Amino acid sequence: MKKFIIYLMAITSPALLLQCNSLEMEPESSITDANYWKTEAHFSAFNTGLHSLLRKYSYHYFLLGESRANLYCDDNPFGGEATQGIERLPYNTLNKENPVVSNFGGLYVPIERLNMMIRRTSETNLLTDADKNYYLGEAYGMRAYLYFHLLRSWGDVVLSTDPTDGASLDVFNLAKAASPAADVMKQIKADIEASEKAFGDNHSFKYGRHYWSLPATWMLKGEVYLWSGRQMGGGNADYQVARMALEQVGKADVALSEKFESVFAFSNKKNKEIIFTIHNQKDEFSLWDDRYRMNMLPQDAYMTLYYDEEGKPYQKEPALEKLRGLIRLQINYDMYQKLFRDEDSRKRATLKAVYSKDKDDNLKYVAPYANKFKGTLVEGNSSCSMLDDYPIYRYADCLLMLAEVKVLLGEDPAEEINKVRERAYGANYFKENKDKVAYPNDTDPAVYTNNRYVGSDADALEAILKERLREFMFEGKRWYDLRLLGEPYLSKYSKANASRLLWPINEDVLTNNPLLKQTPGYE
Repeated sequence: MKKFIIYLMAITSPALLLQCNSLEMEPESSITDANYWKTEAHFSAFNTGLHSLLRKYSYHYFLLGESRANLYCDDNPFGGEATQGIERLPYNTLNKENPVVSNFGGLYVPIERLNMMIRRTSETNLLTDADKNYYLGEAYGMRAYLYFHLLRSWGDVVLSTDPTDGASLDVFNLAKAASPAADVMKQIKADIEASEKAFGDNHSFKYGRHYWSLPATWMLKGEVYLWSGRQMGGGNADYQVARMALEQVGKADVALSEKFESVFAFSNKKNKEIIFTIHNQKDEFSLWDDRYRMNMLPQDAYMTLYYDEEGKPYQKEPALEKLRGLIRLQINYDMYQKLFRDEDSRKRATLKAVYSKDKDDNLKYVAPYANKFKGTLVEGNSSCSMLDDYPIYRYADCLLMLAEVKVLLGEDPAEEINKVRERAYGANYFKENKDKVAYPNDTDPAVYTNNRYVGSDADALEAILKERLREFMFEGKRWYDLRLLGEPYLSKYSKANASRLLWPINEDVLTNNPLLKQTPGYE
């Protein structure tokens, strides 16, 4: 029987709890529920610990939201690494013996802690009303966020909103049957409403952009109602709710960054484009718990054999020389030429091309690798540290979801799409080439005929998918975007079987909870 004994440590100094650059808390300790919830500091520490716990599963947010689209593993890693089964994700060859993501991604662990936070915060009289409501706004929002991942990935799932007694948590032996997806969605929407109510009109980033906030709840609400409108029969009524939520986001202190690359710069963390982010920091946590390095980045040893697109040897680039990664999830080789127009600044800010040289010293293209999150060289370390923050929601996402809502309502999405494109191409180039790159003019057959990643603006939903992929690659959105819109886009841009769009449940979970049934299609 697999057990998770989870307690959150108290931090003794209330001042330390409010330092916005740290989430350093262990998710386990010997503190029991009976000994906890005695001071304001306990609630503050628990809230910090919840965000630390949410961060722990960030790699799974990426896998669930992106990895099953046709972006990866058409070719073996150019450095020769073994893929070790991760290729099952883009190949869509998952089964109950090889689900890749097991135990529901571990997401019931933070859900249980959020249940406890909601219960104890609702009952306490130790907090001011303002603090109490802000904590509840965060907790309801994060629980809705996690259940939305579960809904999109497994459909019918166990709903658990009551905490255990604090003595132990056996997540995968809940002895409960899964609730229908419709009931799960109902709970998600109820949690969103509770989050909004608790936050009231406080749309600040009170503890920083790496803590949940009312703008994060509005972003989630937009996503959720887009999904229920498109996938669960809600139609135009739900699209209108999504629109109202996304339009609210503009009330907050948010804006597009001037340059795409600066959104992700290590020196520019928590810029105004960021609405909610997973915070990574030295001696705390690295990107995807270091799985970004160990799946997406090349080894410095073999990179000494290669060159960049200007013919500069990679061994002359000190930062790259110290990557010391592994490529298991190889980006498709032709993506560097096919995904972006060459003038799009997102191309080289997202992907880095690798070249060899022939006997005549001519460059020969080899492959791309991930370049959006570049890491940093920390003084005293012998390798690059992947301490970049990982955005969950940013303002560009708000604009493109608004554009999607407009398309689904039969309206013109040009304003929102073109704000994003103007930033991508630069104001001057965009102004001079509107006939080529502004929506709805990006239709060049030479670019889009037989392009297996993006399509022409002639189809407005293709334009949305195109802009979102160019903007959000590696941010865990592409598979969810395809699932949202469905056919014909799913079969065009993935290898998925229509009967296996959800994820299988690993057999250990089914053994421990006989009331659960295997996901349809994987029996």
